[in-house]
Amino acid sequence: MKSYTDIEQSKKLAKILPLESADMFHFIHNDNHSETIGFGYDKVAAEFYSKTKLEYIPCWSLAALFNVLPQIGGIKPVLDLETNCIQYPSDIDLSITADNSVDACYEMILKLHELKML
Repeated sequence: MKSYTDIEQSKKLAKILPLESADMFHFIHNDNHSETIGFGYDKVAAEFYSKTKLEYIPCWSLAALFNVLPQIGGIKPVLDLETNCIQYPSDIDLSITADNSVDACYEMILKLHELKML
């Protein structure tokens, strides 16, 4: 089961979501292309590492992704962990199914951003 956004997803979300909503980070050592993952995101550390050869990229867990999803018409989304489907059970048809729940939430965030509903 995927636990957090991958590097590509994280970079895209960093342009959309408040960085404070990230609860993890990718730490990439560019010299040998090794990567580590850590918990908690620190904007000061990100600014410091942006001046080095190291990359410090915000990352979102499933819980953090779910927490940034807004209520629409007073209704929070429903996530089915068995089918990896996230949907807003309302008059509007917003439903996304993916290979895993993290990807489903990621795709829903992109969709809501595209619809200017985020």
